[in-house]
Amino acid sequence: MDDAVQSMKLRANELNFKLVGDLPLYKQLEAMGLKSKRVEIYQFCDAAIAQKMLSYDINFSAYLPCRIALIQDKDGKPWLITLDLNKVIQGANLPPEMEKLAVKVRDTINSIMKAGANGEL
Repeated sequence: MDDAVQSMKLRANELNFKLVGDLPLYKQLEAMGLKSKRVEIYQFCDAAIAQKMLSYDINFSAYLPCRIALIQDKDGKPWLITLDLNKVIQGANLPPEMEKLAVKVRDTINSIMKAGANGEL
């Protein structure tokens, strides 16, 4: 799982997305005395795209930054999970220039997840 995280960080950097947050939820749970498999949430962002989306509609702040969860299931198998941005894009009724940016974000997040899943870079 550490290799997956490293691959995601490297791919994000290559694609000019910044890792702006790492939330190790499982560590908080353990500190509270609760047993937990690994659960971490990584947050990635392209600040310039975020600013354009927020200028268009402040409601996009609910989707910022983009999150990828690294979760270990009950059998110890790791999973990478993110929001289905296709549904967000389809439901947003964006003008063409905003839709193009949203698609770029979707494709970048998918690329970051693929790098993590395949141990690329």
